[in-house]
Amino acid sequence: MKLLDKFFLPLSMALVLVIASLTARFAIQVNAPAPEGIALPIVMYHHILKESSRLNAYTISPEEFRMDLQFLQDNHYTPIVIQDLLDFVQGKSDLPDKPVMITFDDGYESFHEYAYPILQEFGFPAVFSVVGTYADQYSAVDDHHIRYSHCTWEQLRQMHEEGLVEIQNHSYNLHLNQNGRHGSMRKQGESEADYTAMLIQDLSQMQQDCAEQLGWLPTCFTYPFGQISPEALPILKQLGFSAALTCREKINYLTGDPEQLYHLHRFNRPHNTSFQAILQKAAA
Repeated sequence: MKLLDKFFLPLSMALVLVIASLTARFAIQVNAPAPEGIALPIVMYHHILKESSRLNAYTISPEEFRMDLQFLQDNHYTPIVIQDLLDFVQGKSDLPDKPVMITFDDGYESFHEYAYPILQEFGFPAVFSVVGTYADQYSAVDDHHIRYSHCTWEQLRQMHEEGLVEIQNHSYNLHLNQNGRHGSMRKQGESEADYTAMLIQDLSQMQQDCAEQLGWLPTCFTYPFGQISPEALPILKQLGFSAALTCREKINYLTGDPEQLYHLHRFNRPHNTSFQAILQKAAA
């Protein structure tokens, strides 16, 4: 018996410790307060191509995009845009029961070619954040190679006027990583005055182009590459922006506080990861 005691007593103590640990963890999960506010998952897309060899973390197929929208429809999600958030925080309207936001970055022509017709089919709106210099470049040349081409101002105007696509500001020419500049971040050693002047000039140029080309002033700034400097927020407010899209993968819980709209989180949608998996990740 003494020999058995030497074996079973340590084993029993180990089991008690494991059970106690699992019980404590479960109690923490059960007792954890639910986040306040309305849950808003935002998904971030970039590029859509049919060639399977070119699908990657930032490029999906038209079929994958269609499956995402079908999932949203089947599960009674209501896609919204930035204007819906502004109306909500200003007390003009409520958000739907299960809001979701579909966003596309960079302004690729593949959005117009593949994503837009599918959005039309479902009647779902989307936020399209455009880099101004690319729109200028592809408006000036007849180059529509879908692997790399970007939307022209004419294409953007068409989608804007049809009302399903909300065009937003992704900078005029800051979608770059060169000369020490990473997106719209402040460079190391750059004075605050120089940084402020640079950011005002770039974002204002894009705002002016949208006003002239689309008759519309974007209300949201989408940080290139998700690169953020703390000095940027007061500049965005000074320029009249009411929201900003980041690349931090986290669900949003909206309480009606307008300040929350300057820190909107998004989940990237890579190839071979379903929208359902993204939502499960968001809720974890």
